[in-house]
Amino acid sequence: MDSDPGSLVAKCHVKDFKLSATDPGAGNFVNIRDGSMRWPAVRAALDKIGYNGWMTIEGGDLSLAEHSRRLDLIIIGK
Repeated sequence: MDSDPGSLVAKCHVKDFKLSATDPGAGNFVNIRDGSMRWPAVRAALDKIGYNGWMTIEGGDLSLAEHSRRLDLIIIGK
């Protein structure tokens, strides 16, 4: 089977997790771009497989405007 990898991803749920500095197996979910995710690398991986579908923010306590601003930064690879 020779499928396009990007077509296998239906939707991308965006969330972030802050790893503990003292316990690598622990941490907490945080607002997007406040955690340990390397967003430019994630965006590059999505580009590599040709994904250009939905991205939905999952969780967080920011205003809609701030969520949108942060997601825009992820989308442009920053």
